[in-house]
Amino acid sequence: MDLNYLDLDWRRLLVKHYKYYGIDERGLTVILCISDILSEADILVTADDLVSYMTLAKAEIDEVLVNLMDKGIIEYVNKNGKTMTSLHPLYHRIVSDLTKDIVIESKDHNKSKVNKVVKNLYSFFEDEMGRTITGREIDRIAALIRSGADERMIKEAVARLKAKNRPVSIAAVDKIVLSLQKSSDISEEGFSSRKDNYREGSKETLDILSKPWVPKE
Repeated sequence: MDLNYLDLDWRRLLVKHYKYYGIDERGLTVILCISDILSEADILVTADDLVSYMTLAKAEIDEVLVNLMDKGIIEYVNKNGKTMTSLHPLYHRIVSDLTKDIVIESKDHNKSKVNKVVKNLYSFFEDEMGRTITGREIDRIAALIRSGADERMIKEAVARLKAKNRPVSIAAVDKIVLSLQKSSDISEEGFSSRKDNYREGSKETLDILSKPWVPKE
């Protein structure tokens, strides 16, 4: 499947999932404003261009732009001798994540593999905690898997808790897995856009993170 961001309602997907990329509300607003400006012309978008759109001070907008560039969300490219702002790194991530979900949903052997991992982890946690896991805990396990955590990483997190004589809980495992994921990101890419609190929040937030990226009508 060869998807293009132009085929998607990428703004809707971003609004629902921006927290996953370590973007806060200021960053989200800046991205949407940049998109609007770039729809008119390919230019270098600066804080001077954005300040009339927003209530943020120019210095704060500059800070957000630097943060988005450091996270690999935006980039500056040279075209015909002119430097301009590009959102293509963000488009690439959204398309990549959407493609993964479509593959999981559409290929039976992949779907079976994921379901097997989920079932194994449910049984594993019930054995470790000595009780039936709750619906909320099931949601958090699903969110862990969707965030890219594999069975080995999750079981390693449990082993670390037990080594420190700490009680095993999904919340505690979640924090250790996030730390492992950040370390892996830094090792592979030199940085991590994951924030320490990106999976914390309301049940609505966790529900969003555990659902497919495919937009529903």
